[in-house]
Amino acid sequence: MSRTKFRIAAAMLGGCVAFAAHAQQGAIDARTFDALTKAQELAEANRFNEAIAELDKLKGSDRLNSYAKSQLWNFYAFIYANQEKYNEAISAYRNVLREPDATDGLKQQAKYTIAQLYFQTEQYDQCIRFMESWLSEIDQPTPTAHIMLAQAYYQQENYDKALTNLDKAIALEKAEGKPVQESWLRLKAALYYAKKDYAKTAEVYEELISIDPAVGYMKQLAGMYSELGRDADRLAVYDAVYQHGSLKSENEVLNLAYMWLGQEVPYQAGRIIEDAIKAGQVEETNKNLETLANAWAQANERDKAVPALTRAAEISGDGIFMARLAGVHFNAGEYKQAAAAAARADQMGGLKNAAGNRLLLGMAHFNAKDYEDALQAFRRAKQDRSTFKAAAKWEEHTLAEIRRLRAIEEAQKALEQRTREALEADENNIDAIDLGTSSR
Repeated sequence: MSRTKFRIAAAMLGGCVAFAAHAQQGAIDARTFDALTKAQELAEANRFNEAIAELDKLKGSDRLNSYAKSQLWNFYAFIYANQEKYNEAISAYRNVLREPDATDGLKQQAKYTIAQLYFQTEQYDQCIRFMESWLSEIDQPTPTAHIMLAQAYYQQENYDKALTNLDKAIALEKAEGKPVQESWLRLKAALYYAKKDYAKTAEVYEELISIDPAVGYMKQLAGMYSELGRDADRLAVYDAVYQHGSLKSENEVLNLAYMWLGQEVPYQAGRIIEDAIKAGQVEETNKNLETLANAWAQANERDKAVPALTRAAEISGDGIFMARLAGVHFNAGEYKQAAAAAARADQMGGLKNAAGNRLLLGMAHFNAKDYEDALQAFRRAKQDRSTFKAAAKWEEHTLAEIRRLRAIEEAQKALEQRTREALEADENNIDAIDLGTSSR
């Protein structure tokens, strides 16, 4: 039996007790009482059509007073509701309200159940009308009534009234010493989110996590922190989900890595991507390998960045990643390796900035003291307008260095020549001295 059916059944049983008491006092005659009792027994046995037939026999009877009619309609409503004929049930309950001698308790219960049935049939304006009327007539409202109103107002996008009723339900529940139901807090979060009050939404999810640290709640909270620009808090929550082993999709894992990069913690980003690639959770694509290599490069983990870029170059077949590898080697002061990678990138092609790669090639050769190769690279880089000025300056600097080295070389050769000549002169002098001594 559904919750709705159970509540309606409870309402009917309460009505049965009431009409039995009145029957003993003469409010219902014995024949009517027996017929209603028989209908009740048939309904409880799920023989609804037979129960309706019994009630139909009574419906046109002149013996029925207003109170008896209210009980008759109450039975009709109960049976229709259990058959899920909600519109018929609503009509029957509204007939209960029309009977002047229906007890206040029966009318109140009819209003309450009508509100439930209208909610069940998504007629939220009528649900609100009857539930508000019911609440105005009773001394002790129930949390369930306010929750139903909150849900109905939510469906009508009246978020403020929905929140008011939800808070009343929560207050009543706490007053009874009961914990707040998670479904109510989820509704509260949805209401604040609909109002675009992300700070309040985050507070509700924080409360939910204190009750149940479910991954879904954590992800929702991380989303709210993102909306609020609380990137560090978002990262902390998302990382907790990751540590829990609950980031399953490639996008989620990569998002976490990007968050670490955004917080300038590239090593953690690199570790996450590398582990995910090894586990088959993240595909070994050019882009992912590039992100991995960039993370390792930013973390000054050259030994890790080089394999990632090399692998990306192998997969792509173009020179983009080889050019980036040249940059990694260059920044690490590995100029021979940088020159080799830049030259390979130039051969592979597919570069977005081929001239920039040639300029780097020249700089790598220059720093490796391969000046003739550097000159060739700079002269090729001069052919592009974007690198012409820089390449021209490097060419001039390289030529100056070559001239300086040649001048040093020539000076050294001249010095060596003078030294040899001096030594030869000294030897000749010594020989002359020796010959002079011998003559004497």
